[in-house]
Order: sequence, then structure tokens, then C-alpha cells
Amino acid sequence: MNRLLIATVVAGVHVALSANLANAEDASITAGRQLALEVCSVCHVVAPDQRFAPRLDQRTPNFEEIANRPGMSAEFVSHFIKTTHWDESTIPMTMPDPMLTDDQVSEVASYILSLRKHP
Repeated sequence: MNRLLIATVVAGVHVALSANLANAEDASITAGRQLALEVCSVCHVVAPDQRFAPRLDQRTPNFEEIANRPGMSAEFVSHFIKTTHWDESTIPMTMPDPMLTDDQVSEVASYILSLRKHP
């Protein structure tokens, strides 16, 4: 009887923790989407329903394309966002430093990866 009670309590705690983690992940994705719309949409298509098109003359990858590149990970996306870089194919354009906090970078990365198509 005590084992059944303990197993039931442990299972309940596991379900509650899983729900909290899912809610935290959803909140992070939502925050990342909002931040990306405010900061990144000047150069990128962040979401199909974004209010304004990017203002660049040259094409930049949209967030869904970025998310679906082979080997894409949260670490890679985060590093890419934080690193000002030069793309020789788009000279003289560089990706500027968006000056986001680590938490904001993580949220934007979570949003980008949420756009990954699952086969």
C-alpha cells in the first residue's frame, strides 16, 4: 500500500514538473518571437504574419530556413546571434550585434528552433 502511494505521488510530481517545464518553454518561445519581431524583423522574415517586410535590398534567410538547416542547435543559433559576422556573399552587409542579454538570445534561439519542421 505504501509503495503504491509513493509511486502515485512520484508520478504526480513528475507530471507537474513536466507541465511546468512545458509552460516555461512555451513562455520562452513566445517571448523570443516577440523580441525577434521587434529586433530581427528589420532584416529577416521572422514570422509569416509579421507586420512589415524586411527593409534590406538583399535577401536574408528567414527564421524557418535557419531553423531547418542541418545540424542547427540552440548553442549554434545562440552563438550566431551573439557574433557579428561577415557573409562574403552579401558584401558589404554584416550581421550586426543585436546587443541582447543572454536570456534574450536564448529566447530568440528557442523561437527559431520552434519553427523546425519535424518529419
